[in-house]
Amino acid sequence: MSRAATFPDGPTAGRKREPKGNDLDSHYDEVGYGDMIRALNTVHYAGETTFYGKASLRPCEETLFSRYGHGSRILDVGCGAGRVTRAVTTSGGNITGVDVNGATLNAARASTPLATYVHASMADLPFPDGNFDQVWCLRFSFNALPTVAERQAALREFWRVCAPGGTVIVEAFNWYFPGRFGLLRLANRLDSAARHLKWLGQGRHGSLPLPPRDIIYLANKASGAAPGYAHLTTLEELRHLVRDVGLAEHMQVTDEAGLMDGSLSPVRNRHRGYSSWLLLSKPTGCAP
Repeated sequence: MSRAATFPDGPTAGRKREPKGNDLDSHYDEVGYGDMIRALNTVHYAGETTFYGKASLRPCEETLFSRYGHGSRILDVGCGAGRVTRAVTTSGGNITGVDVNGATLNAARASTPLATYVHASMADLPFPDGNFDQVWCLRFSFNALPTVAERQAALREFWRVCAPGGTVIVEAFNWYFPGRFGLLRLANRLDSAARHLKWLGQGRHGSLPLPPRDIIYLANKASGAAPGYAHLTTLEELRHLVRDVGLAEHMQVTDEAGLMDGSLSPVRNRHRGYSSWLLLSKPTGCAP
């Protein structure tokens, strides 16, 4: 991630107190925060298709396909311009890409006409129960969801379309990742503090500060692309989300090293790895 950018004309409201905890979604929904973020990311990801339309699999994704993907029906959730779907299709895998952004899907279809792409939200997947052996939500796709309710809905949908005996795998950018010399985490914390202080200086009127761990970042994959949004997660937050949707008994959380070596070794809540990996294993015979 690159340094945070200025949030363009943030949501306006005359609030007398800062939204906290379970009130967060309702406070920001009232000012159209989710719609604003979705519009911002639509433009951002459309502008990065020149990069993601050609980029190859990362080593961790090659390992993922090697360990889980061969012979499996795979759903690539938040496929964007088709980076993972294209590579797996080319390797002979059975994979379907799904994304809410029509512009990125157009680029994906143009790049790999033989691949299967579906236009839909990850919080409302148009597939039958148990339709896929593997449900993958990789890179920053999960981080693009702007509200707690959408993150919960997405996890429920991932579980629903996953077949008994299958696995849901979610990669999320880690809030505690320091970046080079710790500068990324410092920049994110300073930007968050500055927005909050500005709001307080306005008498808690005007533009609300971004919700906790939400950032607006400058595009760094394609020249001229618009800024993008991400909600940076912690392992504690991922665990809470899974518990809230009733799937805690099926959960494992690890980092990239644990995924790569197959140990799926647990990591501390404030681990400093680039990403966190959430795995939900659906037992054989389990109902959707």
